[in-house]
Amino acid sequence: MDFTLTPEQLLIKDSVARFAAENGAGKRADHWKQFAELGWLAIGSPEDLGGFGGPVETLLVLEQFGRGLVVSPYVAQVVFAGAILRAAGRIDLLEELAEGRERFAVAYEEPHARYDAARVETTAAKGADGWILQGTKVRALDAGTAQTLLVSARTAAGVALFAVPADAPGVTRTAYPSEDGYDVADVALTGVKVGAGALVGGDGDGLALLERGLDHATAALCAEALGLCALMLEATVEYTKQRYQFGVPLSSFQALQHRMAEMYVELELLRSMAYLAAMTLEDDTDPVARKRGISAAKAQIAKSARFIGQQAIQLHGGIGMSEEYKVGHYFKRMTLVERLLGDRDYHLARYVALRGATAAEPVPV
Repeated sequence: MDFTLTPEQLLIKDSVARFAAENGAGKRADHWKQFAELGWLAIGSPEDLGGFGGPVETLLVLEQFGRGLVVSPYVAQVVFAGAILRAAGRIDLLEELAEGRERFAVAYEEPHARYDAARVETTAAKGADGWILQGTKVRALDAGTAQTLLVSARTAAGVALFAVPADAPGVTRTAYPSEDGYDVADVALTGVKVGAGALVGGDGDGLALLERGLDHATAALCAEALGLCALMLEATVEYTKQRYQFGVPLSSFQALQHRMAEMYVELELLRSMAYLAAMTLEDDTDPVARKRGISAAKAQIAKSARFIGQQAIQLHGGIGMSEEYKVGHYFKRMTLVERLLGDRDYHLARYVALRGATAAEPVPV
């Protein structure tokens, strides 16, 4: 398989790298208008909407965001929501997203659901001219700046998705910062009325749409993890060359060289799995193969990233966890990425549950 980037992909990588170098390192700022002007909101969208590229281009963006520690709602509002809207054929909403006029967040997780998108207790009852939603969602990623929420709810036909205005009567968002400074919110829906056109996809198609969106978002997190871990390894190598002990640099000690070599091996394994996730989404003809590929990547990346992060902190010593030094901030974000949209145990269990399944069979999630 040829992993050589095309000239267009190299341009994307370089432009994102320049942006991340100027606007990253954990600084909170809203660059949505700039993202739209650069075309990054349209990645994966149809060409007639000005879209281009797909999962590999998304990987290039998120890898550089990881390297620069860019605090951005890109995964939640572009990758996650965008994949759902594309799969549902909602070109009207996708156009709003690609042009930067509308921001979407997905509210799917419920109390005690433990990452399982199928555990939906929020209800949607048919009304005279639409639907009435009732329920509670937790940990909706980057919901505070979204104008529209994509909400999963249970109907008589199964799980469905609805586009709900974030300021609709009966919608209450309780926002709070996550440990790494990202925007998270709990969403309460109390008798929220929406029109018939709010249904995203068909009635009962919501779970399949959610699974597709979650897999795309998980692959994007894998790409971000690649950038985070690459930077942590580079910073560790640089520090051990500059830090002296017993009159010689730390990098001269063979035991520490071995540990950094092990970090490099884990990073290359992580890189391979991140590209596997992107390639799996590029050839998305079998939903079972897609789910297995994404879960395999997330499980391995969680393991490799933890090893790299822990070794980086230990080799830096006390400075590694100081507020003034970057490695601790990268490790904090990596710890969150490791658990977002399913931790290692969840994805290992999902991978095993899918063993032997075929695309024609009901698939556990």
